[in-house]
Amino acid sequence: MRVIPPVAITDAMFTSSTVVETAPAAYVGATTYAINNTASVAGAAGLLTVYKSKANGNLGNTPASSPTWWDNIGTTYQVYSGAATYALADMVIDPATHLVYRSRVANNIGNALSDTVKWLKVGATNKWAMFDLLSNTRTTVPLTFTQVFAPGIRVDSLALKGLLANAYSLTVTSVLGGGTVYSASGSLNTRETLGWYDYFFGAFSTKQSLGFFDIPPYSDAIFTLTLSVTSGNVSCASCVIGSYVYIGEIQWDAISDDLNFSTITRDEFGTATLIPVPSVPKTEQVLHLDKARVNKARALKKLLNAAPAYWSGIDDDADGYHEALSIVGIYKQFKFNVANVKFAIVTLELEEI
Repeated sequence: MRVIPPVAITDAMFTSSTVVETAPAAYVGATTYAINNTASVAGAAGLLTVYKSKANGNLGNTPASSPTWWDNIGTTYQVYSGAATYALADMVIDPATHLVYRSRVANNIGNALSDTVKWLKVGATNKWAMFDLLSNTRTTVPLTFTQVFAPGIRVDSLALKGLLANAYSLTVTSVLGGGTVYSASGSLNTRETLGWYDYFFGAFSTKQSLGFFDIPPYSDAIFTLTLSVTSGNVSCASCVIGSYVYIGEIQWDAISDDLNFSTITRDEFGTATLIPVPSVPKTEQVLHLDKARVNKARALKKLLNAAPAYWSGIDDDADGYHEALSIVGIYKQFKFNVANVKFAIVTLELEEI
């Protein structure tokens, strides 16, 4: 079991991104756009769709209906203004904190975003959603995105969870290291072929998580991560970067489970009403940890008290149990049995956030 305590990504670490946070100016039909110029189109409840021009001399081509002239590069929301009036359920962003808020009331004017009666904090903006580690917030854009960041300290691991992508590319560069010090890329497409029927008719799927635990630890490292799909939207729920800690070898009888918050009610005739709610993954496992490593694992326990991290029971993403024993979340139980003179038995219960 390897654990990555996350390094918090800050503004200073974020080098560049193709994911839009603050929308460009609204599209104007009388303006001639050059290649790579951007414009936004307003939708309902504060939603803004951002487009990028595909050619020079782009005049009079409405973005939403002119795919030969414009690429849809994602959505964001209007920036909050104390002078604007917001309707019930209107969405806004605060670029300073990288957070999205939803109006709780109609005729919402002049009320600060800190007013919890008037505003509901929804979560991170699309650009930052993959770094907040919450499974219900995702960085999502059409086709592809690239995030570039520099942690500023030595790290040796990066993990991705909640992926919806067909391909990935990770490059790490360092001046101290003389250029590119790490590179990995490949397909995320998978197919479980258990027989001839599956071979001819089985559906394709994609890997939902990846872990990289062999990155050279340079203090000036710059990470460039690209995810892409062949069609539709690409998304990532969590990106965790840091230096891993080994806390033991996972034993047989590990359990992969879910907390189910869906409800089923029945009326007087027995007719069921089903209200589905996304379940929360959890795992239970026992680890064997060498005696010499116990104090480091105990220090990790203190560090991660009510703090999320990436927990990898099986590192090989080709292993059939990899997804079942991979979690971005918190520990509910982290117990050491030190009865053995050579190794400790670690009881670990994890829950996704």
